[in-house]
Amino acid sequence: MEDEVLKDLKRRYERGAPNLLGRLVAYLSVASIVAIIPIVFISYLLLEVVPIDIPWYLIISLAPVYVVIARWIFNLTLIGIARLTLKPVEEGIYEMEASNKNIRNWLINGIGTTLALHYVGYEPFGMPALSSYVLRLLGAKMGYGTQASFIADPYLMEFGDGAIAGGGTILSGHAFAGGRLIIGKTKLGRNVTVGANSVLFPGVEIGDNSIIATLSTVPYKTKVPPNQLWAGNPAHQVGIVGKDGKIKMLEKKKG
Repeated sequence: MEDEVLKDLKRRYERGAPNLLGRLVAYLSVASIVAIIPIVFISYLLLEVVPIDIPWYLIISLAPVYVVIARWIFNLTLIGIARLTLKPVEEGIYEMEASNKNIRNWLINGIGTTLALHYVGYEPFGMPALSSYVLRLLGAKMGYGTQASFIADPYLMEFGDGAIAGGGTILSGHAFAGGRLIIGKTKLGRNVTVGANSVLFPGVEIGDNSIIATLSTVPYKTKVPPNQLWAGNPAHQVGIVGKDGKIKMLEKKKG
């Protein structure tokens, strides 16, 4: 006999939940079919239309070319599907009820954006050098010269010119707390630097020229003013960033 906690979880997670597995299969199937069509067309041209008698072994030797063409058509199709299926999500804190419109939309967005990012811009299948372009296509507002190691919910991200988030850093537009889903936009101002392996929670805003030190955690809805150095878990101000980029550390308060 199921206990009450499990019954409540099933009720909240299953009632009105979108068919994520079905969407996953559909997205991959559509991208695969679209990728195959040009290969079939090229093969038809080589075998039936081109008047030159092409040896079969030459056609087979072109297999790597077919693979590259199909791979990139597959990738671009996934990005297109993810972009077309993006749904509006409002900022806020929500009980994990799958029947809630914002929860449903967030789940649906997650399937498309995750597939596109990990097949094109992130490992294991993607190329990190392309991540910034993919993020922009998925709704992230990114200025000139921006870089980010990992972003969840790109449509909730905004980077100013020159903003950089180092390796291992996690920027997320969502978080979980006490069975609730927190959704919020994350904004980095111009020339912001986020040190490696830091975590920025939803609703965080970092002012222009500020620095978040390595291994720091910036809590939900924290507003970091411009020209400051923050560090720690949770992060707090530890210094001032001058106009010349030099850092002046604040004196520690004697306890």
